[in-house]
Amino acid sequence: MHTRSLLLLSAALFLCHTGTAQVDGFNKGKGNMDLVFSLGYEQGLDYYLAEGTAGLSRYRASASFFAARGLTKNLDVQFSAPFIASNGSAGLQDAQLFLKWLPVQARLGKGTLTFGAALGGSAPMTNYQTEGLGAIGQQARSIIPMGIVQYRTDGGTFVSVVGGQMVVNAPTPDAYIGTFRLGRATNTYYGEFYVQMQQAMGGKDYLGVGELAPSTFKELGVDLVRAGVKYYKPFAQRYGWVVETSYVLDGRNVDQSVLVAGSLIRHFRK
Repeated sequence: MHTRSLLLLSAALFLCHTGTAQVDGFNKGKGNMDLVFSLGYEQGLDYYLAEGTAGLSRYRASASFFAARGLTKNLDVQFSAPFIASNGSAGLQDAQLFLKWLPVQARLGKGTLTFGAALGGSAPMTNYQTEGLGAIGQQARSIIPMGIVQYRTDGGTFVSVVGGQMVVNAPTPDAYIGTFRLGRATNTYYGEFYVQMQQAMGGKDYLGVGELAPSTFKELGVDLVRAGVKYYKPFAQRYGWVVETSYVLDGRNVDQSVLVAGSLIRHFRK
């Protein structure tokens, strides 16, 4: 099931306000590689404050590149780089690099229980806009350790939980992050429902007053709850496509937005 491991990653490339890392419970397999080219559009409907909403709306258009390769049977490396345009600003945003290790894959009932970990980080690629409606990120560098647990039945149904912490350079606050997935992965298609969460450890508030008033948007603490669905289908021996939509249900210092995205995948098999 090596082709499935990259399909869970494209969503994070469009979350330009967060450092949400997409790590899953599938391995590529030694020598196998996938390249992904994605386009997305996210329309803001409102803006979540610490209390209530701000009545702001904006858009983001994204183009991104993602690559994942199996270094060994249980160890993968993955890299992503997004370009984002938002309300008159545009630029390459934060690149991410991760190592994912899944050493425990044990039979349990009529399925396989997988445990593992990932370690990665992100860094801005350009001096992009961080202030105002055109902000496309916070110019923050981060180190992101994560844990992974997944159960997949022999029929392809799976459930997984991935969680960890973003350790971020000041003035951007650290944050807890996590993703829950429920889906089905077969040889002919892949589908999932997911919920992504981010909880900042403090931080200032947009329109905050007193000690919570930010001097720069880099100080904002971003909370997020996003739910979405994703579907993958191969259309040739080495190619496949992904469609995705999601909605931000709740948060703080983040857009209440709807995302639509599509990806083209090129598989390289050893």
